[in-house]
Amino acid sequence: MRHILLAAAMIGAASAVALSVSSRPIADSGSNSKALPTSYSYPAGSAPEAFAPSPQATPTVSQTLAGRLGARAAAAPSAAADDESTPVRQRIERVRRGDTLITVMTRAGASTTDAREAAQALRGIYNPKALKIGQEIKLTFAPTQDDGRDLHSVSLQASIERDVAVHRDEAGDFQPEQTGRVLKPSLGRAGAMIETSLFKAGTGAGVPVEVMFELIRAFSYDVDFQRDIQPGDSFEVVFEQTHDANGRLVRTGHMIYGALSLSGNLLELYRYDPHDGSGPDYFNPRGESVKKALLRTPIDGAKLTSGFGMRNHPILGYSRMHRGLDFGAPAGTPIMAAGDGVVEMIGPNGSYGNYVRIRHNDFYSTAYAHMSRFAAGIHRGTLVHQGEIIGYVGATGLATGPHLHYEVLAHDHQVNPMSVKMPSNRQLAGVALRRFNTALADIDREVHALPDPFTVAITEQPDSNAALP
Repeated sequence: MRHILLAAAMIGAASAVALSVSSRPIADSGSNSKALPTSYSYPAGSAPEAFAPSPQATPTVSQTLAGRLGARAAAAPSAAADDESTPVRQRIERVRRGDTLITVMTRAGASTTDAREAAQALRGIYNPKALKIGQEIKLTFAPTQDDGRDLHSVSLQASIERDVAVHRDEAGDFQPEQTGRVLKPSLGRAGAMIETSLFKAGTGAGVPVEVMFELIRAFSYDVDFQRDIQPGDSFEVVFEQTHDANGRLVRTGHMIYGALSLSGNLLELYRYDPHDGSGPDYFNPRGESVKKALLRTPIDGAKLTSGFGMRNHPILGYSRMHRGLDFGAPAGTPIMAAGDGVVEMIGPNGSYGNYVRIRHNDFYSTAYAHMSRFAAGIHRGTLVHQGEIIGYVGATGLATGPHLHYEVLAHDHQVNPMSVKMPSNRQLAGVALRRFNTALADIDREVHALPDPFTVAITEQPDSNAALP
């Protein structure tokens, strides 16, 4: 990992990504669905592979269906030709807003009685209320002697880990079954040069959005993403991921390692659980938690519009000391507490408008001004935690537009928030540090076993000296 500086220098402004695999447990996270047609149908046997019955379910479906058709043929031989001309049909329905499992089945052509019986049978292994908009439900209809169609089976993906279904048995009753899905956990590794922004470089290199947000949050305590990142800097990230049996990415987990090379300075973070009851956290190689006593910027997606120091006041028209940072953001943008503490002042405060001050310890306090309103439950004396929403961006007081004025106070005197070096919230020591170093070495070995994205980039670059065709 520490060779990222040399590799970055070798490939200049090129961008690259490499994903590889190694065994590792995966933590759950959500997935997004795309808008697709609400329904379509096709003859049985011609279904796309993605909807084909699982190997475990196929014998039950085919044998039961064959038994039913055979029984009908024996009872009414003249109907056999009709069965051949009206084969089993399968239909895919997509859940719409306001749908229940029963309404989906009746819309597809099932009778109300069949739909109710199938839903009741499925309740033993699946809660129909868990249906999501856009979710696919596959229904199979079998021909009947009177040229009608009976609902024969209903199946759907209950979760990433399992499929559920009900099938009509020879007695005509619906029987539930569930089948585990084949999942392959692995590690993904990616890296790229940064030309404009870290987020754009990461998504351009194929890093899932959730992982990029985790990377940015983890480094946000130490990095000013507007000032510290320059063109030619680089990043690397290793994260958990899960693919299905067809190789499709179905889930991403946590980032387990992240690195930024900023103007020749390498920053590294590792995900680690000290097993002391505090839960997993990100630590630098020295065993210091990434979390600091105070957030550098207590607002997401905002632009720094005015720094700390002397400036020409935009309303008063003369030079005046600006004792905080201004972050421009749309009205209503949530404002977070920069650290754990107690609200010691809240309410209108002259030119500050709606104002909140939080005391974090005997040394530091933070202040937030020009809020449009305060968050529910925030009062004088309220204990707040880092990242908790305390109010919303506004333009109250002496302000030309919606923004957050943010101050850090040391012994009640405003100091430049950008220059304050906050101590880590946690520092591992003794036995805990030795255990961390062992875990760090294990993570390093796992990462080094994956293809280096920067080496791959160098290998894949065309030879500039090669003869042109």
